[in-house]
Amino acid sequence: MRPLLYFSYGMTKTGSTLAFQLVRSALDLCGFPQDRVEQDVVPPHLKRNFVDHVSEQQLQALKQEALKRRTPIVLKTHMRPDPGVVKMIQSGEAIAHASYRDPRDMALSMLDHAQKSRAAGAEEFSELTSMELVMENIRGQMNSLTAWLRLPGVMPLYFEDLAFDTQTPAKQILDQLDLKLDPDVLADVVLNHRFTMRNKAVRLRHPTEMDPETSESFASEFAPLIDRFITNRHRLVLDGRVQLPPPQQLRTSAKD
Repeated sequence: MRPLLYFSYGMTKTGSTLAFQLVRSALDLCGFPQDRVEQDVVPPHLKRNFVDHVSEQQLQALKQEALKRRTPIVLKTHMRPDPGVVKMIQSGEAIAHASYRDPRDMALSMLDHAQKSRAAGAEEFSELTSMELVMENIRGQMNSLTAWLRLPGVMPLYFEDLAFDTQTPAKQILDQLDLKLDPDVLADVVLNHRFTMRNKAVRLRHPTEMDPETSESFASEFAPLIDRFITNRHRLVLDGRVQLPPPQQLRTSAKD
């Protein structure tokens, strides 16, 4: 049975929960139930299969559980791929997708979340008190994104397509998994019957909400991502090929 595992990676505020639910629901609707794994790789307070870093021992346990279930297991993560995950993807035992968004819109959404967290006394994103801190955070996430996109079998998913043209990524995911299901049905189930952490759901916020100087700074720093994976994303070949063969295709100045 291949793949054994499906890693649903997403940068923050990029529709990562929606992308995860598309895979999870596609498998579930096609007879591959996605019950929560009863292992310490998933934090005990979470109902869904969300993971951070995955050790070799945990990977082996997940593989055995997938074989026992006779179904691939989809795991949501915001982390870069650990060495064992890299090996699994390279061997074909795992596949993945990677969701991303225009960094300017990511920044605005992250600042919104940070402000709400501070007002509620919550921790998530609360440390992001300036645009400079947000940009530094996104630099680090960009390193994680490129680590995924340098692996075979990892499909890029753009936020605007996920949020506003859901049938298209639904079809791409079904094709990737070789599942026979109407993408319109899958999109309807996920959008109307699954938790997707929907926030403002506004297209391209930065042209009207970000000052021109800041917008230009982001556009310059993250130009390779914007050009290749946003402006020219329709030229991408989604057949399992490595999306970023050159090691420094999307170079950033931050360390992971």
